[in-house]
Amino acid sequence: MDFRMEHIFDWPASLIVPILAAGEDIVPMEDLPNVTQRKALERRREGSKMFSRLEWNVHGQIPKIAQKIISPEKLNFIEESVWDDQTQAFTVRILPHFFRKQITCRTVSTWSDHDGGKKARRVFGGTLEIHIPVIGPIMERTIIDYLKKNNDENAKMVRKALAQRFGPPQS
Repeated sequence: MDFRMEHIFDWPASLIVPILAAGEDIVPMEDLPNVTQRKALERRREGSKMFSRLEWNVHGQIPKIAQKIISPEKLNFIEESVWDDQTQAFTVRILPHFFRKQITCRTVSTWSDHDGGKKARRVFGGTLEIHIPVIGPIMERTIIDYLKKNNDENAKMVRKALAQRFGPPQS
């Protein structure tokens, strides 16, 4: 199942992108709904790219039909991400701890100028596929719903953090 989300931020990408390129989080990702813990396992820079491996512990409401197969601890995963200075984008591959052969997830989060460079646009999209009969499509929709809620909440948190860091947006 494909998904796509877009958020506009009232600060120029030229202020935001250097933070991301440095490997810094704009906001603590652990503060997102449904995230229990996020731990950096590896982070290294090679030229114009930043490589990261992060372990995520997450939780959420598992649809009743899937509860016999999927327990909360089976939602945890490793994120392998690459930030590319040239494309101003994160490319991410999710490696679940369980059901690795049945679940694939890849995302791209791209930052660019918007409104003549006065604002920044973040486009986040990707594909989630769960190859488990009957419950796969149900789980895909549920997980993408959580992902969208977290991404919307993250956008609010980023706006607040940017206002604290750079002051109110310039009109």
